[in-house]
Amino acid sequence: MAGIRAMTGEFRVGRAHRLWRRTTVFLSALAAGSLVVASGVRAEDYPDYTRSSFYVPVRDGTKLAMNVYRPANADGVTDEKLPVIFAFTPYRARYKDKDGKIVEAALGDQLALRSLLRAGYVVAVADIRGKGASFGHRRGFQDRTEARDGYDLVEWLAHQPFSSGKVGMIGCSYLGGTTMHTVSTAPPSLKAAFIGATDWDKYAFVRRGGLTAQFNTRPDEPPTVDLASVPVDADPDGAMLRKAVAEHAANTSMGGLWYSMPYRDSVSPLTGNDFWNEVAIWRYADAIRKSGIATYMWGNWKDEPTSQVLVAAKNLGSRLLVGPGSHCVPPPGFDFTGEITRYFDYYLKGADNGFSAQPPVTFWSADGNAEGHYVRQDALPGAGSTTWSWYLNGGDMDGARALSSRPGESGTDRFTVDYDVANDAYFAFWPEPLDAHGITYTSAPLEHPVDLLGYPLAHLQLQSDRPDADVFVYLEEVSPGGAAQVLSFGRLKLSHRAIAPAPWDNLGLPWHSGLRKDVSPLGKGETARMEIAMMPLSHRIEPGYRLRFVMTGADPRQRNLAEVRQDPPPVLEIERGWQSGSRIDLPLREPHDAAISGQIGGPGGRGTYPAVAQARADAPGYTIYRPQVLPEGKLPLVLWGNGGCRDDGLSAGHALKEFASHGYLVIANGAPRQERPVLAALPQPGEGPMRMPTEAERKADETSAAQMLDAIDWAERVNADPADPLYGHIDTTRIAATGHSCGGLQALAAGADPRVDTVIAFGSGVYNRTGSGLSGVKIVKDDLKRLHTPVAYILGGPTDIAYPNGTDDFARIAHVPVMLANLPVGHGGTLALADGGEWARVGATWLNWQLKGDRQAGLMFTGQDCGLCKTPGWTVKRKQFPAKP
Repeated sequence: MAGIRAMTGEFRVGRAHRLWRRTTVFLSALAAGSLVVASGVRAEDYPDYTRSSFYVPVRDGTKLAMNVYRPANADGVTDEKLPVIFAFTPYRARYKDKDGKIVEAALGDQLALRSLLRAGYVVAVADIRGKGASFGHRRGFQDRTEARDGYDLVEWLAHQPFSSGKVGMIGCSYLGGTTMHTVSTAPPSLKAAFIGATDWDKYAFVRRGGLTAQFNTRPDEPPTVDLASVPVDADPDGAMLRKAVAEHAANTSMGGLWYSMPYRDSVSPLTGNDFWNEVAIWRYADAIRKSGIATYMWGNWKDEPTSQVLVAAKNLGSRLLVGPGSHCVPPPGFDFTGEITRYFDYYLKGADNGFSAQPPVTFWSADGNAEGHYVRQDALPGAGSTTWSWYLNGGDMDGARALSSRPGESGTDRFTVDYDVANDAYFAFWPEPLDAHGITYTSAPLEHPVDLLGYPLAHLQLQSDRPDADVFVYLEEVSPGGAAQVLSFGRLKLSHRAIAPAPWDNLGLPWHSGLRKDVSPLGKGETARMEIAMMPLSHRIEPGYRLRFVMTGADPRQRNLAEVRQDPPPVLEIERGWQSGSRIDLPLREPHDAAISGQIGGPGGRGTYPAVAQARADAPGYTIYRPQVLPEGKLPLVLWGNGGCRDDGLSAGHALKEFASHGYLVIANGAPRQERPVLAALPQPGEGPMRMPTEAERKADETSAAQMLDAIDWAERVNADPADPLYGHIDTTRIAATGHSCGGLQALAAGADPRVDTVIAFGSGVYNRTGSGLSGVKIVKDDLKRLHTPVAYILGGPTDIAYPNGTDDFARIAHVPVMLANLPVGHGGTLALADGGEWARVGATWLNWQLKGDRQAGLMFTGQDCGLCKTPGWTVKRKQFPAKP
């Protein structure tokens, strides 16, 4: 663990809205296995500067306005050849504000440019073609022409007498885009780039989910804005400036461009090509990676581009910084200018400053009581988070719809789209609460603090009275006093609901292609399955606060609401309940003090060895449960299949920790996706679905009995690997196959394997009629004859939908010891209670008897006066059973 912590640094500051009292930077000192704190204040090597401006022609002859700032001190401008930092802007390098004051981008520190000038860098800022004082016109928005302009200017700067030949670029928002596009052309002299708030895929950025509903559709500026630019030095009367601005009239309309291309493969009438592909950075990813240009991505949690910044960092292998604020706001409480300066010092000056040893990811974490802190680590934020599902449920006596950790009764909720949502915000980077304009589902107040880190994901089943409609979803936090704030949001047109494989690593999120062929209006009576990835977040929900899920059919950031509104407005119907699974999956942060690599959550179980869940890279598709501290003896192996045969190894986590705490290695089918909260009490008997599903309700199994048995092979491999922490700790000669519901069928099927020593089927039994259930497990009644070990059926009484099947199995088995134990708690049993409740207690005792030969445990099940026989609520039947353990 010391080695892991040597790669991770944290420093704590107040929350973003507080005053920041100190600025520190953490430098990794890996050789010493510790972190060194350095002051954020640095000496001003060059307190002064000189500026010059001129036009630089690029390859097609267009003249672009360039401003160059050179460091100076009391002795004047330095003669030393220095590296150059270049920013390429549409927002004017120099201009006069409404009061006539000259504003210069290079002399501000929002992008650390003034600090870099002081630190001994030449700083150059140029206006892009078609903006500011530059000539030409802008074709589209960040097209290849603009990218090649960036290339030409980088190389021009590198070959000037004041230059060392090494150039770095920096930018945020549009400037982040010009930086990224210039990087994609791989200029030989460009060595490093610091890139903020830009996109990886322009289509998904501007038309996310097929909808234009963000700030890139704002109106274009009038000519007076560019005419306020300060002319270059050789244009004292502004004549060239006026000629340049006159050419800007041919600029492509930004909003018009985006509105003209509804599909990813649309051909724009304004550019004459499939413009989305031309401006998609992901298409140039190989060139960027091969260029050797260092990249450092930056975003903030309350800024929509951060969703794509994380994806870009993953796919390019970039460094990453995520702060707590809004669009392009320097992260408070963090030595932002110092970080940037050290980054460029390392790559452009060759400084031996320890920067390369620093973990590549830095992000603001919201956990901590009334505080936040910055974390340095190797993985992207949220990479270790688990899924915490909250289901959309029906109303209470007052009609309030609920957001709950378990699905309720099946039902539908309707709402009519409200288009009266518009506001006058010019730059709406983040939405305000819209609960008054849609349908809401609200949780009970949280009892404990919850830390969220990563991407929420909404799963909805919807019907509409129109072939198409816009769907917006929001996750809100509601304070005890009723104040609300939006934590995350997403959007998706019904017709864009199809999911396709992404052409890049999309961090496991659903990808909607937007291709014309994949867009499909909703048929009459058809139900749309919507999976909507929402904005990433880092946020702590404090006790007493509520979660609120909001869905609308319109958003104030849709500047074209007048054109897209339907009259009358669409009516949307949400299906909810256990069958539809309409819910929002929240990214629950893994505690960062976990003692085991890949540990999920904290320890649990009532046994001698508190146990933990674990995700292992060498066991994809499984979740491992093991004692937190391995005992001296070997761990028998317990295989587990989940209810519904789901691909979620955390679905019965409380019970599986209970098993493992008695000294077992438990391998559950399914990746770790959702650690369910502990229920204080079970629903009343009889609640929930009490019938077999119809053919139409069946869904394909996500895991299999073969997968369960493959886990034995994995256990044997790691048990024989001297480098593995589990080496020599597993007893692969003592194995149980266990599972719940559909997973119980997997256990019964796996029980035919000669390596299996016992079987426990919770709430399960082979279907009395072939094909009469949800599962695709290939097992019939005759297969019960293949069982060769003691079998335990643990059922939930007559209200358990598996009760007839399990009871019939018991009656048929006549060749091995078999027990039928019933506790009238329904099909879900007690698995959701603390430590798995009674079902897990009885299951662990059975394992102790069968796999460890524990005679005391055997007394629970043997003899006329068996312990379980006397336990209130239980009824027990046995056949072919020994009289004594």
